[in-house]
Amino acid sequence: MSWLEKLTRSNIYLYLVSKYLYQNYLYRFFYEKEFQILRFIKKNDKIILDIGSNNGVSARSIRLFNKTNMIISFEPNKFLKKKLEQTQKKIINFKFYLFGVLDKNKKIDLFIPFYKNYSLDAQSSIKLTYVIDSLRRGIFHKKLIKKIKIKKIRSQFKTIDNFNFNPFFIKVDTEGTEHLVLNGLKKTIKKFKPILMIEKNDMNFFILNKILKKMNYELYSFKNKKLKKYKFKKHEHLNLICINRNNKDLIKIFF
Repeated sequence: MSWLEKLTRSNIYLYLVSKYLYQNYLYRFFYEKEFQILRFIKKNDKIILDIGSNNGVSARSIRLFNKTNMIISFEPNKFLKKKLEQTQKKIINFKFYLFGVLDKNKKIDLFIPFYKNYSLDAQSSIKLTYVIDSLRRGIFHKKLIKKIKIKKIRSQFKTIDNFNFNPFFIKVDTEGTEHLVLNGLKKTIKKFKPILMIEKNDMNFFILNKILKKMNYELYSFKNKKLKKYKFKKHEHLNLICINRNNKDLIKIFF
């Protein structure tokens, strides 16, 4: 987490203003650094899956480093439809589905935190404990958490293995359910061996790591345009870059 992000997250009003500016304008400059790995991937005709797209800012960030491949985003919060439609007008080869991704097809509650009338949709999840964990991970002052109300909506979730997608890159950021997402992706991952970019979460890290190891994936951190084998560290905010050990061409670039 950058010093700027820490500053804006120390005050909820600063956070709300910066969230608007970032999602609409500043994402070009303050994107998640791990997206840069797309620069090193050879051109191909496969697709990019964006799981947990929120309002589409991750798809716009992806497009900074990959100009042409189709991006398909998944978002269970139906109230973000208009923002995703705006993203559709801003970038080419982009489509989205208004359902989330899990290990089973089902309709369940999605919990969304609100401060007054402002939606904190980036911290939404299917479990209340995951939402609280996300809010406590340094985003807001502890006293403010008491003022945040949680609303729930009924949302559809599906498994990716039910589709015929051919991804070479998959981004997963689902606030605590990343391991369940992978369980619904096993056939797709086994067949295409895509690069995975997964938000690291202390609550499910060891379950996630076990799943990835079984699928012959190695976990890396990405810093200064270099990969380094990842060693677990508590309360560390980053995205894990996960690469199949048979993807020797990509590994050679960094090692």
